[in-house]
Amino acid sequence: MKYPTLAAVAFALAPVTSAFADDGLYEDVFDPSSSFVRVVAPGQTVVSIDGNTVRDIEGGVSRYVNVMPGDIDVVLPNGNVEMAVSASTHYTLIMTADGETSIITDDIANSPAKADVSLYNLSMTDGVDLYVPAANAVAIADLASLQSQTIAVRAPLTLDLEVRSGDEVLSSVAQVELERGAGVSIVLISTDEGYSAVAIPNSYLN
Repeated sequence: MKYPTLAAVAFALAPVTSAFADDGLYEDVFDPSSSFVRVVAPGQTVVSIDGNTVRDIEGGVSRYVNVMPGDIDVVLPNGNVEMAVSASTHYTLIMTADGETSIITDDIANSPAKADVSLYNLSMTDGVDLYVPAANAVAIADLASLQSQTIAVRAPLTLDLEVRSGDEVLSSVAQVELERGAGVSIVLISTDEGYSAVAIPNSYLN
């Protein structure tokens, strides 16, 4: 089945709004040459990023940690990774339950008029889509295993979202709140029963 394009998604979602207070950008003031690194590792509860310990990782998604450009170490209970960090960039280190890793450069906009929506495919299934039932449209298409994509959409919105493979719904998340100047990450994993997805708001370690 052919779905509308991303441009159609932005248009179709415009009326689907709810009342939010605009809290503005959720980042503090950081060195403009610095970068941000986080970990998406379902099942983990603590991670060290460049010597900064992040605990209480909700849904396996850590907060972004502010780091300076250069080589840094990311330490988890099931493995360590050295990363080369460039200036003024957002990164996510994906780590699966069996220790397989992928380093993603996140296209985070932090627009005061939009919300960032990221899909992380931690399943072994290629070609998954993020589908918006309210707009009958695909927001993110054909995402490979251990990859991610981020889009910026008009906000505020409250939406139900589905992660699909073709016409098959692998998992869904209900009532996802999208706020201006903020973001949310949808994480898809494989389970013994099939698939599971969670929606976690992006946040930063102060």
